[in-house]
Amino acid sequence: MARRSSIFEDISKLPWQVGVVLAVLCYPAAMLLKSYFGSNPVLAGFGIAASTIWPILSGLFLLAAFISFVGDRNKASIFKSHRSIEKVRSLNWQQFEQFVGSYFKDQDYLVMETADGPDGGVDLVLRKDGEKTYVQCKHWKTYKVGVEKVRELLGSMVAGGAGYGVLVTTGEFTSSARQFGGKHGVRLIDGKELESLLRVTPVGDTSNPVITADQPECPVCNSAMVKRTAKKGPNPGSQFWGCSRFPGCRGTRKV
Repeated sequence: MARRSSIFEDISKLPWQVGVVLAVLCYPAAMLLKSYFGSNPVLAGFGIAASTIWPILSGLFLLAAFISFVGDRNKASIFKSHRSIEKVRSLNWQQFEQFVGSYFKDQDYLVMETADGPDGGVDLVLRKDGEKTYVQCKHWKTYKVGVEKVRELLGSMVAGGAGYGVLVTTGEFTSSARQFGGKHGVRLIDGKELESLLRVTPVGDTSNPVITADQPECPVCNSAMVKRTAKKGPNPGSQFWGCSRFPGCRGTRKV
């Protein structure tokens, strides 16, 4: 079972600007509490305590912001330096989660890492345009990811109210996993698509991934497209081409 994280650890995993804002708000919040409780002799001690503790809390929030800032720089460095699929596979499970998180940050998502654990139900929580997406990362390369992991992510999505789900692996998915994911709108990214998605080039090949006639170009962002099955709308069950960068890009083409 994954270790339960503290509030300080949770804040240090948020964008560093959040810690700075919280640090700045400590003083006015303490003064407000002191003023509110000051007129009551019984509760006056709470106001005095707040006015005494706020510098400590402010310092802790600034420390969390600093840790978040340094962490983002380190993760970005790993993201930029690992430009071959072999290097991506050489990362440990935690670095791989951070690697995927750096990609989504690059796509303007607010990314929060969940509590540490090599096999948790959700590894990353993404927020953008009022929508929440759950991401699960599987650093598996010796065997295929089965349908049970897709079911696990779908269950977490339903329980947590996430509208979208993404399952990423450096390996492959079984056919049943792909079938179930396509039916329930869970996006599956295997090692091959990850190579294209993150613009990671194979060793000895410095060119960009080739988009063939069977894999058309997205009309919005020019990325490769993949076949998907419509869950709802006027033609449920029908196939269409969707951008491989979904949910970062929602470009589509007719099959």
